[in-house]
This record gives sequence, C-alpha cells and structure tokens, in this order.
Amino acid sequence: MVERPDGDLPVDDTWVTITEATEKTGYNRSHVQKLARDNWNLPEDERWIRVRKPPSGYLLWMPDLVRYVAEFGRGPHLKKAD
Repeated sequence: MVERPDGDLPVDDTWVTITEATEKTGYNRSHVQKLARDNWNLPEDERWIRVRKPPSGYLLWMPDLVRYVAEFGRGPHLKKAD
C-alpha cells in the first residue's frame, strides 16, 4: 500500500521532478504530469506553479507546489495497492 504524506509538506526552495513531486504530495503521477504540462503551456506570468523543462522532463518549483496543494487539497491521490 502506498502511503500519503502526513502533516505539512516541506517547503524547500528547490526544483523537484515529477517523481519527487508525486512522492511529496501524494498526488498520482499522471495528475502531477498534467499540472506540469498545463502550467508549462500557460504564459509565464499566469502559471500557478513555476515549471522548467530541461531535456529530462519537467521540474516544478516546490514552494509553488506546496501552495497549490494547500489551496486545492491533496487529491487525486495514488491508488492503493491490492
């Protein structure tokens, strides 16, 4: 079973990968990837979450991600393992 993080998320001034964002937020990977893609496609001044796109994939700014989770809640979550 995959556990969701308890308590407050760490607010490090750092960039995180999709995988790290998934682990820290408890969101499922496809949702985090959609957040990154949707924010990347917005003009920079309209993004909810700052995003970078190096050749290896998306990077999300952790303080923005924490603010997003606080505002919109902790879902959709990872599916429970049977």
